[in-house]
Amino acid sequence: MAFDYDVLIVGAGPGGIFTAYELVKRKPELKIAVFETGNPLENRKCPIDGKKVKKCIGCKTCAIMNGFGGAGAFSDGKYNITNQFGGTLYAYIGKEEALDLMRYVDGINLEFGGDGTKLYSTANTAIKKKCFENDLHLLD
Repeated sequence: MAFDYDVLIVGAGPGGIFTAYELVKRKPELKIAVFETGNPLENRKCPIDGKKVKKCIGCKTCAIMNGFGGAGAFSDGKYNITNQFGGTLYAYIGKEEALDLMRYVDGINLEFGGDGTKLYSTANTAIKKKCFENDLHLLD
């Protein structure tokens, strides 16, 4: 079997998905293949049920970590637009440009049916004071 692609993307996690999206947007004529070791989203089922199976049993292909969408496919949907945690992209491109890229990705998520970013803050709250008293640090 011969493959004839312009671009091969390994992994259909967020990085792979957005790479394919950006390439198609810029050059729709490209032939792109995305290779993923996990199962399709509709077949991703973790055997942990909390009753019979209470902990990881080491499946050959982890339904939580592998497959379209990566580990985030089963997350609660939070998307953090901050430089305070989650990586150090800002060290390479600057804090404002990193935030701009995060907002850009959030906008694409909205185009495809995302609910939008809810902004939460603990600034100037009693909970923030209590956290500081116990050496816990919240993100504002």
